[in-house]
Amino acid sequence: MSTRNDKPVAVVTAAAQRLGRAIALAFARAGYDLVVHYRASRTQAEETAELATACGARAVVLGANLAMRATAEEFVTNCLSAFARVDVLVANAGAFERTPVNEFSDDACQRMLADNLFATLWVARAFGVEMRARGGGSIVALADVAALRPWRGYLAYNIAKAGVVALVRTLAKELAPEVRVNAIAPGPVLFPLGFDPQARQREIERTLLKREGLPDHVADAALFLCRNDYVTGVVLPVDGGRLLAGDDGY
Repeated sequence: MSTRNDKPVAVVTAAAQRLGRAIALAFARAGYDLVVHYRASRTQAEETAELATACGARAVVLGANLAMRATAEEFVTNCLSAFARVDVLVANAGAFERTPVNEFSDDACQRMLADNLFATLWVARAFGVEMRARGGGSIVALADVAALRPWRGYLAYNIAKAGVVALVRTLAKELAPEVRVNAIAPGPVLFPLGFDPQARQREIERTLLKREGLPDHVADAALFLCRNDYVTGVVLPVDGGRLLAGDDGY
């Protein structure tokens, strides 16, 4: 049964740790109640919820494999059962895998599409339809600078994130004027675990600002896109000027 709530509600997918946790806590500090989503990291998701509660938020932890339409739509239903409404969706779920063109496999392609594109598509479509019917809402999806300037060696990932950009722009048209839909394209922010140290430093040096971005830079961008009610259909780079700096390495 839905619980009446006076505070706005944000759903953050893949909020158990790393970037998702930073985004969830930024919304908690900004006065939102939260749905903390996880796929496998329940313990870490509960830790995120505890940190959000300490910020004054009510936080509900829900698990789901969002790459599957049926379970994603069930997740949306469960979110709406936990709260009277959902005002914001931050679709952060994703995965990162190297797939050079000469080593490309069907399995890798399916994984990247499922974990990046479809895990965003199913929840964004379902929440978007519900928000439109209710009269308003905001959706922010996590894309990547690789969607705008592809990386060598990451064919499947580039395709999937480019699909997220296309999805955001399409939903912005489909759901207007009630629902705003935007994307963030992070650059060198919070590198994947095990990322080659030399490659990491090379990517940092290729930014205009010559430094790695912080999770809070992305979280602040998500808050901005939700607060500014005259912005929709944009892809906001949070990349230290990496896109402008040139095409070395792409």
